[in-house]
Amino acid sequence: MQALALFFSPYGQLAPAPFGRAVVAIYLLGFSSQVLVAPPLLAHAGAGPFALVQGLATWSWFCLHAKRLRDSGAGIGAASAIAILYGLAVLLFLLTVMLVGDPLLTDATITAKPELSDFFILFLFLTMLVGDANLGLFAYVMIAVLLLILIPILLAFGFSWVVFRRPTSSAAD
Repeated sequence: MQALALFFSPYGQLAPAPFGRAVVAIYLLGFSSQVLVAPPLLAHAGAGPFALVQGLATWSWFCLHAKRLRDSGAGIGAASAIAILYGLAVLLFLLTVMLVGDPLLTDATITAKPELSDFFILFLFLTMLVGDANLGLFAYVMIAVLLLILIPILLAFGFSWVVFRRPTSSAAD
């Protein structure tokens, strides 16, 4: 029960060492959840499993950061803002997968074997940008969308590092 409270309750305090271990687990869960938007799985299960896992990961991320910020004597407003930005980035990623990935699902003439980029969609987008020199305006739109998706993720990584490095407040004890 205490493990559930660690990930799903925003109340309490959390020392740096357990925070570091838990936040790494959340980041690994978030990254590996891209498998749920692979074209074969998306065709059978839809976007629901990916959205559910990302929602739980985002809430867990917020809870861990709120506890750690309280432990260091800081407010949780920045963690709330970054969690909202991350949620919007996930929504944009999901919309992009549904729009760009849809032709991959409906083309019955392609029977290629699955590749790594099929299971990690960000790699697919990067492959599209690097592999085709004639994308034109679509390349610029795709770069902008990738930046809008990746910047909140990088911001979350940096924020986690800063929160991890904060000393424990003596007033929090």
